[in-house]
Amino acid sequence: MRELLVVSKDDLTDDIARFLSENGWSLCYARSPETASKLADERKVLVGVVLFPTSRDTRLSAQLQQTVAELPQVKWIAALTEQMLSEREIKHFVAEHLYDFHVYPLEGERLTTVLGHAYGMARLERELAHHQEIKVPSRFGLVGESPQMRHLYRMLQRAAESDVSVLITGPTGTGKELAARAIHDHSERADGPYVAINCAAIPPSLLQSELFGHEKGSFTSANARKSGYIQSAAGGTLFLDEIGDMPMESQATLLRFLEDKIVTPIGSTRGKHIDVRILASTNVDLEGAIQNKRFRADLYYRLAFLTVETPALSERGKDIELLARHFLDEVTRDAGTRQLKIGQDALATLLSYAWPGNVRELRSVIFQAALSCEGLTIQASDLKIQGHPRGPYGAHGGHGRDAPEKHNGASAGHYVIGTLKSAREESEKRNLEYALERNACNITRTAQDLGVSRMTLYRLMAKHGVERSAIESSN
Repeated sequence: MRELLVVSKDDLTDDIARFLSENGWSLCYARSPETASKLADERKVLVGVVLFPTSRDTRLSAQLQQTVAELPQVKWIAALTEQMLSEREIKHFVAEHLYDFHVYPLEGERLTTVLGHAYGMARLERELAHHQEIKVPSRFGLVGESPQMRHLYRMLQRAAESDVSVLITGPTGTGKELAARAIHDHSERADGPYVAINCAAIPPSLLQSELFGHEKGSFTSANARKSGYIQSAAGGTLFLDEIGDMPMESQATLLRFLEDKIVTPIGSTRGKHIDVRILASTNVDLEGAIQNKRFRADLYYRLAFLTVETPALSERGKDIELLARHFLDEVTRDAGTRQLKIGQDALATLLSYAWPGNVRELRSVIFQAALSCEGLTIQASDLKIQGHPRGPYGAHGGHGRDAPEKHNGASAGHYVIGTLKSAREESEKRNLEYALERNACNITRTAQDLGVSRMTLYRLMAKHGVERSAIESSN
């Protein structure tokens, strides 16, 4: 028997239920989204029927739409009235979420035929998904295809083809260490050692010893001779993470090494020439640190023969979805979780969030959601993120150079954040309105700008009550 999930306030009529049973369908009923999700998971349902009320019931209709949207792995057939099909919101819902629909009254033979087609397609898709791994576009071990990432790839290629010192800049959590590793792995030094040291994690009093080594007895706790990190990286690459936190005394010693490539351990009078390439990273504004006398200008110029910047996640658009899928595959592989999907409401939340912790935060959010999710689809409620919605002018909602001071009577980026759902919807509406303004209300260009289909754009406009005429008149 094939499982059929029926989502409805009432059961199917006896004759329709009997006809379906005689044609190989086992019916299970759900009265709520929670029950539907549980049954879909437990019985591995591939096909479902959702019965909309014949009398107008806005609340019930919205609940049924929510149920369907939260179970995209199920092929849905809906039963509704002619009047409902005249409503724009329902039209968008039908086009985006349903495999097929029927207008009341239901006909057993026609319904059975459509269910059979839907079941066949669902089985085929599930088999393909089982045997084919989704390929997430990546280069240099980094995931993303946004313009910002394509620029980063070009800079990494340029850095890999040279042997000069490179300064990697960017906010915390954007993958600066991954970028450094990519430069090494694609350079002529790839067969040599790669040594990474976090300058912020080592006490200032020990940093010089860690970098340059020391002789036995050169200071109180020096019980044996020790080679430093620079010597350990000979013939390869030394990566100095968070160079902006290096003490001024150590900066002077590092500068001398960069000038002559000679290491003199603490307590020694004899130096040794070391062939090593230096890569450094920082999330600190080094030019500002130079002005404040916290970083040496001459060291900055020695390090920054070539500068590579890793972009903030909030600037990377649809890369957020690619990364989320990548991390979901990772947690499935490493933690042995079941195969999961990311629901549309969860994806909207991910895309509307500002990601102050960047890629590192996204990875953590996806791992936690995958491990705590009860169904087969990650929902917005599974994402442990709050606040920091993206405004229509960038990650912080209205602080860009070209951002107008007000938008729809509110200071952009300074609205009160209530629940996660309300914050997400407010951010989604603001992004939608600004995209329409930016594209002079051209639907095709706006849809391309937002990375959605024209149908989805119309659905979002209907959802938020956004009218082109109102935006055009405000301009």
